[in-house]
Amino acid sequence: MASATCPAGTGLVGGGFDSHNTRNRADQNTDSVEESAPSATKPNTWLVQLSNGDAKSFAMCVPGAPTPKIVASEWVADGGWAYATCPKGTALIGGGTDSTPSKNGPGAVTDAQQVNAPSDKKANTWMAQMMNGSSKAFAMCVK
Repeated sequence: MASATCPAGTGLVGGGFDSHNTRNRADQNTDSVEESAPSATKPNTWLVQLSNGDAKSFAMCVPGAPTPKIVASEWVADGGWAYATCPKGTALIGGGTDSTPSKNGPGAVTDAQQVNAPSDKKANTWMAQMMNGSSKAFAMCVK
């Protein structure tokens, strides 16, 4: 797992990754970005996790911005929708996802992240969905 933490005096407002995926002997992709999300346990930190390969994590930090409260959904299986909603009195400023993609016998990824975005139907909510696997959504909330 790769992580990037904002320096003191700044607040996390987003993040991203640079990944180097792996392939099997049949040249099939055996990798997937399983997590690209704010950390629920380490403030002002963006996490990235690949199934097999290596990744670099990037944190977007703004001087004077508040440290966001991170709200996580439950795990949702079989391509279901995961929703993380900010508590009343806070506002959604971003989010991310953790996932478990489906794979075939030789280990090739047979799944894809279909949604990792703010909800267009639920206020103050971040949503995530895999095509077939499991998802968990993370919302970044500030007062």
